[in-house]
Amino acid sequence: MIHEIAPHVFNNEFKIADPKPTDFIIRYDGAKTLLKKVDGGYAIPHVGELLALEKKSLADFEGHYLFSIDDTAFFLDDSITAKSADTASSIPAGYEYMGNRTFRTMNPVERLGGATATHIAHWESLNKFCGRCGNVTIRGDKERSIICPKCGNVVYPRISPVVIVAVRNGDKLLMAHNIDNPNPRLFLISGFVEVGESLEQAVHREVMEEAGLRVKNVRYFSSQPWPFSDSLIAGFTAELDGDDTIRMQASELSEALWVNREDIPEYETDVSISCCLIENFRCGYTP
Repeated sequence: MIHEIAPHVFNNEFKIADPKPTDFIIRYDGAKTLLKKVDGGYAIPHVGELLALEKKSLADFEGHYLFSIDDTAFFLDDSITAKSADTASSIPAGYEYMGNRTFRTMNPVERLGGATATHIAHWESLNKFCGRCGNVTIRGDKERSIICPKCGNVVYPRISPVVIVAVRNGDKLLMAHNIDNPNPRLFLISGFVEVGESLEQAVHREVMEEAGLRVKNVRYFSSQPWPFSDSLIAGFTAELDGDDTIRMQASELSEALWVNREDIPEYETDVSISCCLIENFRCGYTP
């Protein structure tokens, strides 16, 4: 899954640090990130190369430390704004602003690092002003936080809990396709946890809302960070309880059906917990 990068080590403790030329730089415009075109794909640029293109030195660097993987740090560029990023003149030759899903095509270090960095960048971009009094905010200098210097309001990174569930009906698996997912493959029922409910209650509710089915024997499987939606995903398995007639929620799904184990193709398990749950069922493992 996306966070499993051994033997590399993700170090996300808060600290203030200066960049090295070999560190990664995230230039985020509010929706997309500046990436370097390489060999038919993309890579995260390094601090030194962007500064050289702009004829600047490390002393001119405007940005702040986010975290590191092994000995390479990720910094968020503070010199760019969404308005200036939209102009063609601000984009160096050989670079392009790309959506965050592009990180999924990269090597494990840049995939986790880039996606996590833009998770933080997105949170910072949403909290330029205090939600309580409207004053301009500042970044905390003792922990990862955003502080209002006027009223003292403190905001921490947004992490939204999500559940995803592999519902079994004998040798069949409930599979679905979300209308917002550009990937045409079938995956699993999932959804955000609502206020006042447990993870297990969210599983029951989501399956009933999206597929019109009742489930039982809900069991925890594993979890993973999912920076693409500012989420932490908890995975579960469950069994059908009663009638297997699917009543699909058309406003959320374009497809929902029972798929026989032998008809499920192999899924790559290096990125998402959804694929891990599907593979767990396809290979015949018990919950």
